[in-house]
Amino acid sequence: MKIFLDSSVLLAAAGSAHGASRGLFDLQQSGGWSLLYSPYVRSEVKDNLTFLDPAALSSWLALSNKLNLVDDSLVMDWPVVFSPAKDRPILFTALAYADILLTLDRGDFGPLMEIGFYGLQIMKPGDFLRRERELGRI
Repeated sequence: MKIFLDSSVLLAAAGSAHGASRGLFDLQQSGGWSLLYSPYVRSEVKDNLTFLDPAALSSWLALSNKLNLVDDSLVMDWPVVFSPAKDRPILFTALAYADILLTLDRGDFGPLMEIGFYGLQIMKPGDFLRRERELGRI
């Protein structure tokens, strides 16, 4: 399964060795997941790492080695009504490359978590891990 990670998930994973965001990396191999991110997301992570504990930088460097970098997708051929312009590249790139988008940003992505986006599932990491456990996949 191809999973696109929003910067909120990557920052949470870098900032804490515990929790669902870090659990994605711990369970990546057994789950058979390909964890994806893009240059846009990488830039957001780098801009916000300074707000975390200094140890987060070394955690980020280790975690980033487990990620697959994909090109940003900035346009699409289908109609889109999605207000936050800053999050469109995340949504469009996830749709172009992944089966699911994981984010902690309920403020911008919350309404889409219920209905998805052109077949793309959007979930929080904890909800995703819970579902995968219930389905016996991890």
